[in-house]
Amino acid sequence: MSRLVPVLVIGLAATGWVGAEETPAPAKSPEAIEILKKVDAATKAVDSVRYQARSTPTGAALNFAGVSEGTVVMEGWNGRTPEKFRIDAKTKRPGNEATVELSAGGNGETYFLIDRSTKKAYEDMDPQVMGRTGQSLMGLVMAEFVHDAPFDDELNAENVQLAGKETVDGEECFKIDVVYSPQQSSSWFFSTKDYLPRRRIQKFTTPQGEGTIDRTISALEVAPKLDSSIYALVLPEGFQKIDDFAP
Repeated sequence: MSRLVPVLVIGLAATGWVGAEETPAPAKSPEAIEILKKVDAATKAVDSVRYQARSTPTGAALNFAGVSEGTVVMEGWNGRTPEKFRIDAKTKRPGNEATVELSAGGNGETYFLIDRSTKKAYEDMDPQVMGRTGQSLMGLVMAEFVHDAPFDDELNAENVQLAGKETVDGEECFKIDVVYSPQQSSSWFFSTKDYLPRRRIQKFTTPQGEGTIDRTISALEVAPKLDSSIYALVLPEGFQKIDDFAP
């Protein structure tokens, strides 16, 4: 094909002279919506999960999150957050290149953070006890697994498109691009086998600029056998319990 053809097509598109085959795709792809409905049903059937995760922020997201990698366990939904959860991970605090090893969790009544780099632990009835350090770990949490309306936002978004298939950690996935508003969008990756999420790239614009959070999960276990004691603080030997919120 002549190299002039693409240039000609671009010129025609710019002036509005394009053929019927160039008509923009519908704002909501029927194929994407059908997949999302299956995803929503499959995710609503999940009560508890355990998985490995990696969260990589860029741009403005670095103001409140650091690169994190670790294990997440959660079950139930309390209306705003997972009812019970535990995260064991390595992370970089926002604005700090040092990697720290943390454990954070909650059982719906108390919440805790264990900072293994300082050998300090924090516990309180207020989830804010985890501090800014613990909050950075929440980038590993894919709350949709235990949410009571996991994909309502996606099904009701202004623009939903199927963008083909991609492989995530060896798992073939549907890629669905979702635009929620001019300031927020996501690329979702759902397994073609079980329709459960394996990756999400969130993109957003804030007064501080544009940012993304790329969250990828692997080794997904649905309904794992769990001991409820993992959601409460067990002070490791040699650690100091601090009567204050974590920094």
